[in-house]
Amino acid sequence: MTSLDDDSNAIQADALAERVVIDNLVEGAKHGDADAFGVLYDRYQPEILRYLVNHVRDRPTAEDLTQQVFLKAWQAIPRYEQRNVPFKSWLYRMAHNQMVDHFRTKRHTVDLEGVERAEPAEAEALVLAGETREILEGALLRLSNDHREVLVLRFLMEKSAAEIGAIMGRKEVTMRGLQLRALRALRRELDTSGGGLA
Repeated sequence: MTSLDDDSNAIQADALAERVVIDNLVEGAKHGDADAFGVLYDRYQPEILRYLVNHVRDRPTAEDLTQQVFLKAWQAIPRYEQRNVPFKSWLYRMAHNQMVDHFRTKRHTVDLEGVERAEPAEAEALVLAGETREILEGALLRLSNDHREVLVLRFLMEKSAAEIGAIMGRKEVTMRGLQLRALRALRRELDTSGGGLA
């Protein structure tokens, strides 16, 4: 056996051991073990927070949403079935739903007191950047949940295909195909809306 094979086997063994530990913690939490849920919280909270910060672009709001995700997870965990969706994917779906609810109820208010006026060139650049972001966000919202999630995980969260597969509960090779289809769907949405960013 080569050292590469040894490394691969060690990685697989570590992943299996991690999955067993997580499964045992989830099982404990399902039966009301707050300490087990606390360990799960410590393990996944930073990642869920990072995911939400990348979407809402406001750390305090993302922190609030993260707390809501874990509160809902604690309330719902007795009904969680491990065989259907990996726990990490289950949390990501909750985070996504919490973020969607946040944007639905969000009202845009701006306090202009103390805001300095930008120079014309700066203002134009800010407007164009804002328009580009809005076009992209609008196109992403029109994608299927799977397409949106794979693009966010790959390009905003910078996850590998293997990591995305673990989060979404699918094989790595499936994720590569899904990512390609998602990029094509995003391009179609941008072209259809006249907001091509090329």
